[in-house]
Amino acid sequence: MTDNFGIFIWGTGLRARQLNEIYANELSEEKILGYIDNDKNKVGSKFFGYEVYSPSILDKYSKCYIYISVYKQEEIYTQICDEFNDKKSMILENEYFRKKKLITRYRDIEDEEIHEIVSYLNNNPLDVFNYEFTKKYNCKDMIIESENGLLYTIHNGKKMFFSKNYDNEEKVRAYYRSLLIEQDLKSPHRYLTDCFKVENGSVVIDAGVAEGNFTLDIVDHIKRAYLFEPDKKWAEALHMTFSQYGDKVKIINKGVSDYCDIGTTTIDLEVDEECVDFIKMDIEGEEYYALNGAKNIINRSKEMKAVICTYHQEFAYDAINNRLKEYGFQTKHSDGYMWYVEHFNIMRPSVLRRGLIRAEKILNDAH
Repeated sequence: MTDNFGIFIWGTGLRARQLNEIYANELSEEKILGYIDNDKNKVGSKFFGYEVYSPSILDKYSKCYIYISVYKQEEIYTQICDEFNDKKSMILENEYFRKKKLITRYRDIEDEEIHEIVSYLNNNPLDVFNYEFTKKYNCKDMIIESENGLLYTIHNGKKMFFSKNYDNEEKVRAYYRSLLIEQDLKSPHRYLTDCFKVENGSVVIDAGVAEGNFTLDIVDHIKRAYLFEPDKKWAEALHMTFSQYGDKVKIINKGVSDYCDIGTTTIDLEVDEECVDFIKMDIEGEEYYALNGAKNIINRSKEMKAVICTYHQEFAYDAINNRLKEYGFQTKHSDGYMWYVEHFNIMRPSVLRRGLIRAEKILNDAH
């Protein structure tokens, strides 16, 4: 609960209506001062029992919190900064009410891993990774250079290029910081561990490559890597990042699933190898289907490791885990939990999800 300053909720449209319907309990615990809307026709009316004010109401409060509940949040944020700059620091984080519901949801769960997250959230904003280790990364001293129109940094002694979408140092620093956090030793998203490695001379499939950090870290000691990345701008950056590795790295500018069309393919169709030693997948919720599209490769590879992300969809973990076991893998999830916004309904109440599964194939004649 915020202090006694109270909260103005900015917006009276669909997003604010959803807020009231989904987070009614959390709203009831707050001191709601009213709603704010730029539409003069709504000023003076009631919204869920509270009066609707024009933005000028903020001039009457020396201290109050503001929660922006509209689709175009950036526009309202800019308006507040321009017209009520003294209130800028009082704008609540986007996930404020999601965080409150998540704490309510999990506070009585008897799970030490979850208790650690709830304890963290009592004093910190909700984020993808809700752990103290995230605070050690800031990247303020990170060196960023430019080459052929793309920005790059040195990652573990090698140039890592960023797509044209990352066209200034602030964006690059924020992105690279997220990479360091997700691959921290304590992260639920860390691909490899001291006991789960890519062996020398391996043939590797990297599905969902983006900037290429996974393959870049192992490229010197593997035999070959197949990189699947559907985003053309990232593919352009990857060609520069791996320009010195020739035929050792094959970049396939398509998404990967269990079907084929102009922008999508399957691993079985693209990978011309007798066997593959390691598969990594981080493909925005398409992991289960991409495993189906890799059936032939997996079945003819007698020994294989796989690290498959499971956090993109709420119930993906069980489906992916079961599919891997059907293929003959022993599986183990990473430690800890991630929070990930629900793409299909961004107002969906918060849930915690396992980050990924590390799997190792068991030799079995039935497969």
